[in-house]
Amino acid sequence: MPSVSKAAPRGGGGGGGGGGPAQTEQPTHYTYLKEFRTEQCPLFLQHKCTQHRPFTCFHWHFLNQRRRRPIRRRDGTFNYSPDVYCTKYDETTGICPDGDDCPYLHRTTGDTERKYHLRYYKTGTCIHETDARGHCVKNGLHCAFAHGPHDLRPPVYDIRELQAQEALQNGQLGGGGEGIPDLQPGILASQAMIEKILSEDPRWQDTNFVLAGYKTEQCTKPPRLCRQGYACPHFHNSRDRRRNPRKFKYRSTPCPNVKHADEWGEPSKCESGDSCQYCHSRTEQQFHPEIYKSTKCNDMRQTGYCPRGPFCAFAHVEKDTMNVVILQTGCHSKPGAHLFSADSIGIANEWSSSLNSTNSITNNNGQSGNSSATMGSEF
Repeated sequence: MPSVSKAAPRGGGGGGGGGGPAQTEQPTHYTYLKEFRTEQCPLFLQHKCTQHRPFTCFHWHFLNQRRRRPIRRRDGTFNYSPDVYCTKYDETTGICPDGDDCPYLHRTTGDTERKYHLRYYKTGTCIHETDARGHCVKNGLHCAFAHGPHDLRPPVYDIRELQAQEALQNGQLGGGGEGIPDLQPGILASQAMIEKILSEDPRWQDTNFVLAGYKTEQCTKPPRLCRQGYACPHFHNSRDRRRNPRKFKYRSTPCPNVKHADEWGEPSKCESGDSCQYCHSRTEQQFHPEIYKSTKCNDMRQTGYCPRGPFCAFAHVEKDTMNVVILQTGCHSKPGAHLFSADSIGIANEWSSSLNSTNSITNNNGQSGNSSATMGSEF
């Protein structure tokens, strides 16, 4: 049985010291949140692991597959952001100069630190079916998305995200957050940047302008000086870049030379370059005219608030799905046409799972059962 720890508030409240009603986790969820890819495989060290190729092992084999355990501390904050990526982390070696104390997200193989974070794991529904064994036909046994209502779990929030949401709803962040104690830097900075961008160029509030221009031009700031990720409408590297669908003709299907299994690689691996007829990045896929705004945003559905604002690829209101004017991409299909194809986005609202918070959970036993574990503060 999983160990028991104090829990984090589920969503709405959560004042003062970060305490709140306990959140109960299913044993299997608890195990994945706590243990998935956090320890090295002992069989791999003995050259005996049979799950190396293809890599389906529950544990990590190489350092860049290692995932840190997300922890919601006793003060209600998380040990690392589930949304703001570290710019120092080496994706090849799996090494960050700040080590496990780094407060930012490490882009591990398969993006496991984000997908299996307390904030996002199993909070969205997978669009793929399950096989006879109950495994996802696309992502396999370790799918980070829910297969059915019984598999869904509510997100765990960083206390600072809850404070930021409350402040935004009360109109307190317009002046830069004065008077609001200890807001999470990533949330506050991203919100401030979005407000600044919208004030300088109101066109970003138009979904059609976003569809045409988001991440199509390079950010003028040096890479290490712009940590805003989705909050900056310009790209910072090749994986962040998106081709303008008005100028380039490509489909919503991932390029087989760039995406392998669940992992997006370097767009440069495709010899066709910008003339390729397939998507080269997650951003290109989620902001493709066939997919953009065709699925309801998880954050809006669960909390009524989305930190990404106009730069969210998912619908915030019902009319969003109707207002997007389809751009000519060469495939002449309607928005959402490929949303549920096996080669398309893979999981509904994957990107809608990303801004700021985390928590912690864990166990060594992967067996499911009728009993449950209570999640929460430090281990």
